[in-house]
Amino acid sequence: MSLIVEKKYESITVQDILDRADVGRSTFYLHFQDKDELLFNGFQYLQSLLESALQASQAARPNSYERIVGFSLPMFEHALEYRRVNRALLGSGAEAVVRRRIQTVLAEIVSRELESQLKGRKRASIAVSPELLVHFVVSTFTSVLTWWLNSKNPVSAKEIDAAYRRLVLPCLASVFG
Repeated sequence: MSLIVEKKYESITVQDILDRADVGRSTFYLHFQDKDELLFNGFQYLQSLLESALQASQAARPNSYERIVGFSLPMFEHALEYRRVNRALLGSGAEAVVRRRIQTVLAEIVSRELESQLKGRKRASIAVSPELLVHFVVSTFTSVLTWWLNSKNPVSAKEIDAAYRRLVLPCLASVFG
């Protein structure tokens, strides 16, 4: 992560990583195919973090459509903790790949929670397709996240989370009535 802050992602070599981590080449390749796979491995930690947060949200708000966005505050807090790395990645050649991976992780989480909320309801009673709703919730989140990370004077994670929820919860309320 420190290398990403120091230089453009695309100019970082596996040798740079080996030198910084004080790891041998064979050890690196035993675990990772290339630097991109190492980067994606970090998303597994993020997904675990968000899954745990969602479980806590489920306990706090049983049977509520608000659980669908239970990932948002922990994700904003994580993004803030790694703000310098995130900003460097967003300005690099890896931006499109990183953005797609974040969207995939979030879409999996939101989709599972949406399915949970739809159990016992007739799909015909939902005015919007579940796939479109997942896309809306996730793409709105990534847009807000990108705007926030690029802000010169960002608000706190709690404040940006509240703003995100003001954008999406009315939509969820209209769908779930």
